[in-house]
Amino acid sequence: MIPTLAEIFEEFNDLDAEDQSLFLLELGDDLDEFPDSARTDENLVHGCQSQVWLTACISGSGPDSRMQLVADSDSAIVRGLIVILQAAYSGLTAREIRDFDIQSVFRALNLQQHISPQRRNGLRGMVERINSIAAAQVASCSSSVDSGPNVAERSRTSVAVTLPVSAAFDVAHIRGQFPVLNRPLAGGIAPVYLDSGASAQKPQAVIEKQREVEEQYFANAHRGTYQLGVRIDEELEGARSRIASFIDADSPDRIIFTPGTTAGLNYIATGWGRRHVGPGDRILTTIAEHHANFVPWQQLARERQAQLQLIPLTDDGRIDLAALDELLSAPVRLIAVSGMSNMLGTINPIAEIAQRARAAGACVVIDGAQSVPHLPVSVQQDDVDFLVFSGHKLYGPTGVGVLYGKAERLDEMDPIFFGGHMIDRVGVSDSTWAKAPAKFEAGTAPIVQAIGLGEAVRWTEEVGLAAIHAHEQSLVRQVFEGLQQIAGLKIFGPGPEHRGGIVSFCIDGIHPEDLAALLDERGVFTRHGHHCTMPLHAALQVTGTTRVSFAAYNTSTDVEQFLAALQRAVSILRR
Repeated sequence: MIPTLAEIFEEFNDLDAEDQSLFLLELGDDLDEFPDSARTDENLVHGCQSQVWLTACISGSGPDSRMQLVADSDSAIVRGLIVILQAAYSGLTAREIRDFDIQSVFRALNLQQHISPQRRNGLRGMVERINSIAAAQVASCSSSVDSGPNVAERSRTSVAVTLPVSAAFDVAHIRGQFPVLNRPLAGGIAPVYLDSGASAQKPQAVIEKQREVEEQYFANAHRGTYQLGVRIDEELEGARSRIASFIDADSPDRIIFTPGTTAGLNYIATGWGRRHVGPGDRILTTIAEHHANFVPWQQLARERQAQLQLIPLTDDGRIDLAALDELLSAPVRLIAVSGMSNMLGTINPIAEIAQRARAAGACVVIDGAQSVPHLPVSVQQDDVDFLVFSGHKLYGPTGVGVLYGKAERLDEMDPIFFGGHMIDRVGVSDSTWAKAPAKFEAGTAPIVQAIGLGEAVRWTEEVGLAAIHAHEQSLVRQVFEGLQQIAGLKIFGPGPEHRGGIVSFCIDGIHPEDLAALLDERGVFTRHGHHCTMPLHAALQVTGTTRVSFAAYNTSTDVEQFLAALQRAVSILRR
């Protein structure tokens, strides 16, 4: 006889990890006999390392029909998992099964400790098969019947994440957590690091987390069920879950680990774009985009004979929404913009842009490399299709980034790398792919880096993104006030009220490279050049600019030292 879910919970709570694994094996002994006639390809669940057959006996019709799951496997542990599924769904209607949060059961039992990643994919496959059967039953009746309320305790809910501004932003305490910034330069001066837009420094917590992984439990992820393999999987998937929560994604399965923002945008342009963009289709972007969010669409348009069109900017470097409306009056396939410009510092109104794009049927791609580390983000509230960002700009490691995609968009997207982990089945003449995120994570993941990024996200959440943004805004206003005292200096982009912690400028008669060299003499580190925005610099009729970019660890004293070093450099270069 199949135990109840309550009985399974009670038993699990009284067992240690080893005995819990044995209990899973014992559960499989209680599984009802599965008829040989049902062991067909139609009932075979794909994505499982072992063979699993699953079907359902249905009594009644429509959303209130009752479903009894019938399944079997050639794996003893998987048979135990089937019993848990049967216990969880026992007695529910099709509508209740469709809306039941089965993940809460898995979390409560901590099943990730007892099953391999391959079996986890198989478990996901079984749940998807069950949900599809239930959804078909719900859809078999009219929409008016389906509009009835669900059982409250079984319905899934989504809670919006709020990020209040911290009442006490202790920048001295924050700066003290960054070893590089507390290590004197030659001559005993402290560094004034104003290039976080290129790469942010890492707090001690992130450095220690990566060391912890390397020293204490490193193993290849998604490969082994031994103790180190289980721990590394827990850490990696825990980082994925934390990142999903950080950007308000509806599931960790929407989070794909990539080498960085550039790779993520190219994944989308190649995996989604080649499949869905055709001759004559229109792609919209802006002249202010980083090359990583410009060149892939340029090349895609050329390859697919599509049209790449630029959304005009206002005189102060903001997206002209009226002009965007005109462009969206005709069909648009895709719109790709940054959350925050890496040169102008402009914060773009993503929710408004996405709303307009949605009405025009366009796919919305957001380059969040600059916005995600500095501004609260909700992919659900903004209603974007894709969002990409990098770890190294978010106080995390290099070599890792994130691609978020809506479930339906990831389904529409082809993988562009092939190999281990991302497959469902491989045959001599054909192969099929696992579900996301595995579908897009061929080979060995950036394990240590991804776990380090999860720790960076934890650190950022602890400080508070809204608090970081407010702090950076105060520094931007201080910089604006100081720069206006220098004759012949021009700031590009909008005023402080429409920008993040980035300020780019040029000074008549002074080359940015010469300026950077003299600032470096005073331990002030800035960026000079075109900042991977050559079309924008050409439109502004400048060959290069000087950029300062802030992070949580920058102080008012940093700004004072920068302004003093700038005045000195200008006086030397204008002799």
